[in-house]
Amino acid sequence: MSSDSSNVSPGMTVEDCPLHVDMVITAIDIDERHRFRMLELGLRRGTVIRVTQRSNFHGRVVAKGTERIALDGQTAAHIHVRRAEHPASPTAPANR
Repeated sequence: MSSDSSNVSPGMTVEDCPLHVDMVITAIDIDERHRFRMLELGLRRGTVIRVTQRSNFHGRVVAKGTERIALDGQTAAHIHVRRAEHPASPTAPANR
């Protein structure tokens, strides 16, 4: 599979996400045809999502705003994410 970023991080993917935690998509490491479908669904780098449900075979249901999107396990494993930094969060870096 090709990558939409030359520096895809080996970090967390949607498959690894804890439930109900805001995450930011950092890269989508899938082929062009499937990447286009992700764009149609509004899943792209910088989008904030939250895993709301885990299903059989590593599938995930993610929330994007008020929308819910079901992802199969293989797709979930190729969407790279990091924890969202909220300004009011005690773990967010301070602005100096």
